[in-house]
Amino acid sequence: MPTVLDKIVANRRTHLDGIRRRIGERPSLQPSTRSLYDNLGAPEPSVIMECKSASPSLGSIRPDYHPDRLASVYSRYAAGISVLCEPDYFNGDYDHLATVHRSTHLPVLCKDFIVDTVQIQAARYFGADAILLMLSVLTDDEYTRLSTFATNLNLDILTEVISGEEMERATRLGAKIIGINNRDLNDLSVDISRTEYLAQFAPEGVRLISESGIRTKQDIARLGGIVDGFLVGTNLVKQGDVDTNARTLLFGENKVCGLRTGHAAQVARAAGAVYGGLVFEDTSPRNVSRETAGEIMKAEPGLRYVGVSRRTAGWEDLADLQLHAIQIHAPLQSTIEEEKQLIKEASEAVGPDTEIWRAISMSKPNAVDIAEALAAEGVTLLLDNGEGGTGESFDWNTIPATIVHTSFLAGGLGPDNVAEALALAPRGLDFNSQVENEEGHKDAHTLYSAFNTIRRYTHD
Repeated sequence: MPTVLDKIVANRRTHLDGIRRRIGERPSLQPSTRSLYDNLGAPEPSVIMECKSASPSLGSIRPDYHPDRLASVYSRYAAGISVLCEPDYFNGDYDHLATVHRSTHLPVLCKDFIVDTVQIQAARYFGADAILLMLSVLTDDEYTRLSTFATNLNLDILTEVISGEEMERATRLGAKIIGINNRDLNDLSVDISRTEYLAQFAPEGVRLISESGIRTKQDIARLGGIVDGFLVGTNLVKQGDVDTNARTLLFGENKVCGLRTGHAAQVARAAGAVYGGLVFEDTSPRNVSRETAGEIMKAEPGLRYVGVSRRTAGWEDLADLQLHAIQIHAPLQSTIEEEKQLIKEASEAVGPDTEIWRAISMSKPNAVDIAEALAAEGVTLLLDNGEGGTGESFDWNTIPATIVHTSFLAGGLGPDNVAEALALAPRGLDFNSQVENEEGHKDAHTLYSAFNTIRRYTHD
């Protein structure tokens, strides 16, 4: 019985005559001048970000599909941009390729099921700098013929493998960029451990890419020490804001707290933060008024804002600011039931569209019991030292294993200890005083240093 891949390839062959008519008998083709291979040699794990609007396994992914807008976002973060060009199963088109080519400075990969040189001609005609060749659908002779044709146009070739036998073929055929597809092409299931297994058989000197199933920063940290990069599509475009999705993928869900100006918020977003903390506490050097908070949010709408306060009541004052979350930084209550009641009252005050986060001072005797109880209720926790803003960390060994992966880690975090913090694999990191050059003033250089470490971090 034909697999989904068999059907796609057979159908693609019926398009070849139409492709020839579309580009003409002798299209004028200039060699590519953008190198995907070179871009994949960065010190941090590289990502090829993909423009796609549909897939056989999910159907329509992004009905509001604008490749130029995706390219604009991807150009901030990616090593290259992949564009789906297969029309019947992925809703792609060569026009999407041309649009992306004119919308970015990055090398562009034509993602297609290539079986004929006319598809390579079309790829270059519409602006591709690299093509995909799948060993699962090509013989060695076919691959050699197609790769030679592509090389004459100075196109890079992403050679895709799904098995040890195909990795051996790719090695023998001299592939320079090898992509390990974690998707089973028979049933479309995904298992990223395939990359871990096949990477050990890859030849020295190739650029190795992990494809399919890369969803989180933790996935990148897990595999980043054995591959050079990743190809990611669905996770970026399926839902929500693409820029936020890209930052979450590359850096994780990190927060910069104590923002006092719009330009500081812009620096935080550019660094890679997802959340921005606004402190509403008169005694804090990072306090902002409601009016200033609104100005900050308007100046940088790309962050999700979290209102931070030590209050135990009066949350209604912040209800109309359209904050993503309220972070309760009040001293811990005496009992778990009192904590649950505090969170319930805060939630009722700000409404169901605003999340409630709870900061836990891990130096308190009842901190662990309260943290475990609230985590079991699904409350987002921020594990800190003292009442926040102290600039000092706490003993991370006190964090229960049951809550660390769903909690934010705070307290004295900066460039010097960010890698150690990431080794705990928390949900995210919360930066404040250790990324300031003076109290209350965030320093762009220090912040970028911390986030550069996050970007490069892998579980070696």
